[in-house]
Amino acid sequence: MKLKNSAHAALLTTALIAGTAAAPAFAANGGPAADTAAQAVATVQNATGTADVASGSTTGTVMPTDRGLVTVTTPASAEGRVTVAASDGSMVTMSLPAAVDAAGTTSAAGTTVYPDAAAHTDLAAQATVDGGARALVTLKSAAAPTTQRFDLGLPDGATLVADGAGGYDIAASANGAGTAVRGHVDAPWAKDANGNPVPTSYSLDGNTLVQTIETGPDTAYPVVADPHYTWGIITGTVYFNKKETKLLALGGTVVSWIPNPAAVVGGRSLAAIAGVAVAADKCVKIKVNPGLAVLSPSAAVAGSGYYSGKSGDGYCK
Repeated sequence: MKLKNSAHAALLTTALIAGTAAAPAFAANGGPAADTAAQAVATVQNATGTADVASGSTTGTVMPTDRGLVTVTTPASAEGRVTVAASDGSMVTMSLPAAVDAAGTTSAAGTTVYPDAAAHTDLAAQATVDGGARALVTLKSAAAPTTQRFDLGLPDGATLVADGAGGYDIAASANGAGTAVRGHVDAPWAKDANGNPVPTSYSLDGNTLVQTIETGPDTAYPVVADPHYTWGIITGTVYFNKKETKLLALGGTVVSWIPNPAAVVGGRSLAAIAGVAVAADKCVKIKVNPGLAVLSPSAAVAGSGYYSGKSGDGYCK
């Protein structure tokens, strides 16, 4: 995951990349198991690099961000959960797609690997310096499953909202009305060991992120899948459901945290925008700044508008 900008404090991305490298140094007792772990680390770190990897995540790494402290904890074994917690106590967790509870081995750079944690598959986890975490899957051969499931633990009231570009926003209640984006799931991407793109996409099964990897006879292995997320900062978009949109259309105070419910967004009042949404059986989304105040019309118009249908994964209801 890479932050789109400094406001994106909660971000989850998926990349499928592959390759091999010289085995990095890490604490181990030697022998075949150590060699296996070293190769797993080399494959992952060749794919991700190490410049943005934070150390000490199995015991909890505290990362300063521009909106507060975030604590990242990666599991000591494969059946644990990767956790990112904000300074207000809220957190998002993610499971690894493990079949066995393989013990983790941590490299000097901070990558924890769980070799052979699933059939023909290694798993890994990294804390990142942007206050996020990666949960990595290495498909070691064509026999590895091409559908991977990552169960997300969300705070009460949080939801996953499709962003229209193949990813998802992680949104939570905005002072009791609407849901404000506090995280993001980037659209996935993929490359094989030769650097060729591999088609990949997300779908949701409840709060489980399902990644499909479309490998083929020409795919070079290993392939590394990289879900990565952060959590804890309002990032600038607030979604409203149909009831809230109707109240906005009537000039209601559903958004009491906005200085004026009839505030101008892109040259139109929120009531006018909501009225059009109600007539079209859609819902409103608006762009705000991290302090939850409406932006100037010129800054707000690009991120505000309507959504419905599959967009928002059912929040517009």
